[in-house]
Amino acid sequence: MLGSTLNRMIFWELVRVFLLSLGTLTSLFLIVGLIQQASQLGLSLWQIVRAVPLFVPSTLPLTIPATTLFASCVVYGRLAHDNEVVALKAAGVHLFGVIKPAILLGVLTTAATAVLYHTIIPATQQMLYEQILADPEEVLYNTLRRDRCLRHPTMQYVVYTRDVQGKRLIDVVIKRRVKAIDKQTNAEVSLGYDFVARMREARLRVDKEAGTMSIEPEHYVLSGKTTSLTIAGPMVFEQPLPDSVSGKEAKLRISALTWKELPARIATVREELDTIIRQRDQKQAEADSVTEPNVRALRQNDVKNFKFLLDSKTRHLRNLQAEIHARPALALSCLVFALIGCPVGIWANRSDYLSTFVMCFIPTLAVYYPLLLAGSDMGKTGKLPLALGCWLADIIVGALAIVLTWRLLRR
Repeated sequence: MLGSTLNRMIFWELVRVFLLSLGTLTSLFLIVGLIQQASQLGLSLWQIVRAVPLFVPSTLPLTIPATTLFASCVVYGRLAHDNEVVALKAAGVHLFGVIKPAILLGVLTTAATAVLYHTIIPATQQMLYEQILADPEEVLYNTLRRDRCLRHPTMQYVVYTRDVQGKRLIDVVIKRRVKAIDKQTNAEVSLGYDFVARMREARLRVDKEAGTMSIEPEHYVLSGKTTSLTIAGPMVFEQPLPDSVSGKEAKLRISALTWKELPARIATVREELDTIIRQRDQKQAEADSVTEPNVRALRQNDVKNFKFLLDSKTRHLRNLQAEIHARPALALSCLVFALIGCPVGIWANRSDYLSTFVMCFIPTLAVYYPLLLAGSDMGKTGKLPLALGCWLADIIVGALAIVLTWRLLRR
């Protein structure tokens, strides 16, 4: 494909601009992503530094397509601005030979992104969470230092502290939640707090093997709805580790599943969905067999309670199925952007980075990514076939790229 000296020169110019913009854009995404992770998990500076190499692969599928587009627009825009394209046509060089380097760049970046999605990103995601959550006690202490509060939907106790000095919590308040099951949605809801414990000093401890955390004060004041008393002596407020710290949430993340693990997870979730449907149908049959109106109404309420579970499990299944299409679709976007960058860059006829960024780069991304998000959402909600929704952006922008390239070659 790069038999001529001209093609090799264009290709290496594309690579140079691509690597320069990739490094810059990836660094920006990396900073934003690490700040978000540090905010969610309460990471220390040393944990953030150690996480950098493992976080880089996850940012590349976002930056590689954009930088492929940018490189194509910049290089071919410069060729047009310097009248090199006109000179090549006057010399009898067909323009298809000129765009071959961009096609090669698009194929290489598509292959690289596909490899990242296949195994590398899921593997580094798993390693990242294992590394971050290796010391859950430190994560919890960092969260308390930053937020002065520790709360999670799965936690029975909510912890507040005025200050954290080393491993000591100063002026601690612990509130115990009262929870109940909403019969309409079958979801757990909070009904407030049944008691509040106040202590001047306490220590947080984590038992990784048992998967629990505990607050251990020397003495505390316990306030209930009708009483308040001071208690001295050993006392432990123990509860399971939050899912965000225990690693349960990390294991359920779709991005952490390798390509080989996706079909197995889809099959498992489908079996769970079928089980819920059978249970609902059984309840419906029991309700239909009852003739007494009041009892029948109660049975019908039991059937309605399955709606929340069915909706939640169906949504999870659709998200998993969408991942099968979304990963190759995002990888192919590199080739689509390389193809559209050539004619757009030549017609824009700009040689500086800023003009190319404003006239070529931003408009293309403003079309592709809204189409990607809208199509994926419609596919997941059933408004479009799932495959069509996930590939919609590639189909539309790819068709536009082919039309623009065809018109360019006919000039």
